[in-house]
Amino acid sequence: VVYASAPVQRVIGEFEIEGILTGTPDRLWENTCHAAGIDEDYFRKYFLNRELGFAIQIRKVKRYPVPLKLQEAFQVTPPQSFSYLEK
Repeated sequence: VVYASAPVQRVIGEFEIEGILTGTPDRLWENTCHAAGIDEDYFRKYFLNRELGFAIQIRKVKRYPVPLKLQEAFQVTPPQSFSYLEK
């Protein structure tokens, strides 16, 4: 599931992981620029001075028509970066 932090503070949808991409920042940008969701400047700053990077390749994206409150829907508090949920 995808949790949007402030100011939204809701679960906005979900997706499946197709795979994990790895490579140099140049190679990652080459492979993801068409669907990265960020511009190249932001990407370059994020991977500055890194020899290797990773990207999540996603599939089956589902956006919720009404975002869900994380605590009510999943009985968890917002994580710092990610959290495992039971099905």
